[in-house]
Amino acid sequence: MNQALAGIAAGILSLHFWPQVPGYLWFVTALMIGGFISSVGRFKWISWVVVGALIAKTGATAYLEAVEMIPLERQNITIAGEVSSLLNQNIPIRDVEFTLDTFDHQPLPLGTRLRVRLEWPQAPPLKLGQRWQLEVRLKRPYGRVNQAGFDAERYFLAHGLHGRGLVIQAQPLAATAPPAWRQQLFDQVTALTQALNYQPYLLALSFGFRDGLTRQDWLILRDSGLAHLMAISGLHIGLAVGCGWWLGRVIRGLSPEHPRLLWLPMWLALLLAFSYAWLAGFSLPTQRALLTCLLVLGLIRFRVQWPGWQVMLVALVLCLVLNPLGSYGAGFWLSFAAVWVLYCANLAGVQPRPVSQPTRFQTLLGRFKSLALMQGVLLLLMLPVQWQWFGGISLVAPVVNFLAVPWVSLVTVPLVLAALATLWLPTVSGALWWLADRSLVPVLALAAQAEGAWWDIPTRGMVYLLGGIFLLVVMWFVPIRRHKAWFLVVALVMAGWYGRPGRDSPLRSSVSAAAWQVDMLDVGHGLALLIRRNGRAVLYDTGNRWEQGSIANAVIEPVLRRDGITRLDGLILSHADSDHAGGVADVLSRLQPIWRRSSDHRAGFAPCVRGEAWQWQQLDFRVLWPPKRVARAANPHSCVIEIQDAALSPESPVSVLLTGDIDAISELLLARLEPSLKPDILLVPHHGSKTSSTATWLATMQPDFALVSAARYSPWQLPSPTVRQRYLDQGAQWLNTAAHGQVTAQIDQGVIAITRYRQDVRGGWFRAVGSGSSPEPPEPVSPNQLREQVFKN
Repeated sequence: MNQALAGIAAGILSLHFWPQVPGYLWFVTALMIGGFISSVGRFKWISWVVVGALIAKTGATAYLEAVEMIPLERQNITIAGEVSSLLNQNIPIRDVEFTLDTFDHQPLPLGTRLRVRLEWPQAPPLKLGQRWQLEVRLKRPYGRVNQAGFDAERYFLAHGLHGRGLVIQAQPLAATAPPAWRQQLFDQVTALTQALNYQPYLLALSFGFRDGLTRQDWLILRDSGLAHLMAISGLHIGLAVGCGWWLGRVIRGLSPEHPRLLWLPMWLALLLAFSYAWLAGFSLPTQRALLTCLLVLGLIRFRVQWPGWQVMLVALVLCLVLNPLGSYGAGFWLSFAAVWVLYCANLAGVQPRPVSQPTRFQTLLGRFKSLALMQGVLLLLMLPVQWQWFGGISLVAPVVNFLAVPWVSLVTVPLVLAALATLWLPTVSGALWWLADRSLVPVLALAAQAEGAWWDIPTRGMVYLLGGIFLLVVMWFVPIRRHKAWFLVVALVMAGWYGRPGRDSPLRSSVSAAAWQVDMLDVGHGLALLIRRNGRAVLYDTGNRWEQGSIANAVIEPVLRRDGITRLDGLILSHADSDHAGGVADVLSRLQPIWRRSSDHRAGFAPCVRGEAWQWQQLDFRVLWPPKRVARAANPHSCVIEIQDAALSPESPVSVLLTGDIDAISELLLARLEPSLKPDILLVPHHGSKTSSTATWLATMQPDFALVSAARYSPWQLPSPTVRQRYLDQGAQWLNTAAHGQVTAQIDQGVIAITRYRQDVRGGWFRAVGSGSSPEPPEPVSPNQLREQVFKN
C-alpha cells in the first residue's frame, strides 16, 4: 500500500513539470507500458505513478476546459450564479468571488464548476450565498511573470479560480432568500465584536476571514512569524479535536454508564473539527488537518496501529486526489512540510528525556527545552520552503512562536471556540469574545516588537544556508566526536568547491568578468528596466503605482532582493508619465539610489539631456535626447540613452538603446543627429505605438532584438501589429512582456543570450491559457529570415 500511495503522490506532483497537458491517448499508452513493465520487471510503482499522473491530468484538463469557456479577449457577458465570498459589510468591497450557474444565458455543462473573481464598483450590500445575474467584462487568469514577486496565474490555479472581471450591471435573483448559514453566523460574530480592538484577528481565528487585516498587520505577522497562527490552520483544527475529546470525556464521566457513550469523545471531537473547518470554508490547511484527524480517530476506533508517517502519507494522497491543483499554493507545502518536520524531529529525539520519578520542575524544564529545540528545528528545516514562497525568513520567529503558540493555543483558541458555541446566548458569547480580544494583547504586543526582523535571502546565499542545514542534520545523526575525520574531509571539500561567500567559486564560474545584463521587467502597461553588473544595478523608469502600492514594491524590489541587491546605484527617469515614473517615491525611499537623472527639473536629480555621458561598472552611458531639460517631461522629451560595453569587450562591443516614449518627430530629429546609430538591442519606443518606430528611423538600424514592455489587456491596443511587422522586416527578434514575461538579455563579450521568464524559467502547462497559445499574431517570415532559409536549404 505504501508503494502505491507514494507512486500516486509522485504522479500527481509531476504536474509541476509538465510544459503542457497531453491528450488521453498518451496516458492510455503510458498505462499499457507501465502495466507491461510492472508485470515483467516487477516495478509496480511505475503503474501507480501513471495512475497519479492520470488523476493530475484529469484535474488539469477540467481546469483548462473551464477557463477556455471564457473568451480569450475581454468581452461583455451575462452570467448568473451566487456569491461565494464571505463578506463583511463594514469593510469596503474590492473583489468578490462568484460561482456561476449560467454563462452567456446558457447553463453550464453537467459537472463543470466555474468560479471567477469580480471587481464590483459601488456594490450593494452583499452576502455569501446571494444569487445575482450580472453583466461582466471577463478575462482569463493572467498576471505578471518575473524573477520574483506575486504570481497571479499560479494563485488563481491553486484557489480554483477560472477568471476575473469587472461588474457592469447587476440584477438580484431571489432577493428574499436568506444568506447562507455561514454568513449569518459571521454577521452575528461581526456585530458582537464590533467594538473590540482586535476584531480582524478574531474574525480570522473564527472564520478564516482575513480581509480585515491591513497591510501593516500582515507585515507585522510576517516579521514575527505568526501569520500561520492568526487564521484557522491545521493547528487550530487539532485544538478543536482536543477540546471536543475533553468535552466528550467530561460528559461521559458525568453521565450514567451506557455503551453508546463509550465513543462520545471521538464523535464530539469529529463534530467540533468538522464545524471549525466548515467555518473556515474548508481551506487547504484545514482539509489536511481534518483528513488527518479522521484517519487517526478512525484508527483508534477500529484499534488499528499505523506509524505516524503512514498516516501523513495517506492524508497527503487524499488531499492531492481531492484537489490535484492544490499543490500550486503555498499553504499546501507549508502545512505538510511543517508536520513532516515535527514528526521527523520527534523521531530524532527532540522530546523530553525520560527521567525516573521526575519532579514537577524537571517535567516542566524538559518540556521547555523540547519546545525551544522544536522551534529551532522548524526555523532551520522550514527555511527552504519559506524561501521558495516568500524569499526569506523571520529570524525572531522561533522566540515569538515559543511564547505565542502555547498562549494562543491554550487561551485564545478555546475562548474563540467557546464564544462560537454560545452564540445563541449573546451575553455569554459577547463576554467570551471580549476575553479572547484581551488575550491577544500580549501576543500582538510581542509581534510588534519583531517588526523589521524579516531577512530576505538572496539566491546565492541560499546555497550556503542549505549546506549548513545539511551539515547540522548530519551532525545530529552522526556525532562529530566519533567521526571527526569524516567531517574534516567534508568541510575541506566544500571549502575547496564553493569557496567563501563573495569570492569566485564554481557557482559563479559560468559568468565571466565582462558579463552584464539587461532585465526588462514584466510590469503591464509601463516600463521598468534594470541594468545589472557585479551585483549592482541601475534602474531605468519605475513603472506605475496605484492606491495600495506600486510596481516598485510589487516587482522591482523583490527582483533585486532575490539577487541580494538592497540598494540601487542609479535611477534614470525617461519622462514624467505615471506608467514610467509612478513609483519614483517608493524607489527613492526603499531602494535609495546613489545618483539620479531625469530630463525634467526635479529636486535631487541631475540632468539627463543630450551631451551628458558617464561610466558605470565599465559600461558607457551616453544621452542622445532630449536637447534640453523641461519643466515636465512628456513623451517627446523622453531621455534616450545608449549603453555600450566597449571597455569590457573592445573586439565585439554590444550597444543597447533605451528610448522611453519618444514620438515620430523626436525619432526623425534623432536620426539626423545620430545617423550611424546601430544598436544590437533596442527598447521599442512608446510600447510599440503607431506614433513611434517610423520606417525612416528604423531604416538606418537593424537591431537583433526589439524589446517592448506592454500589457496583455491594454486599453490602447499596444503594441501595434504594423509596428511589430516593421521590426520583423528588419530581422529583429520581437520580445514582448505580454507574451514572454520578464525578458533578460545576458551579454558576455559580444554574445547575447535571451531568457523569457514565461516560457524558459517559470513556465508551465497553465501559462498559455491566460494569453492563448499566442497573445500576438503569428510571426510572419521577414525577407531576411526568408533569405537565411533559402541559403540553409
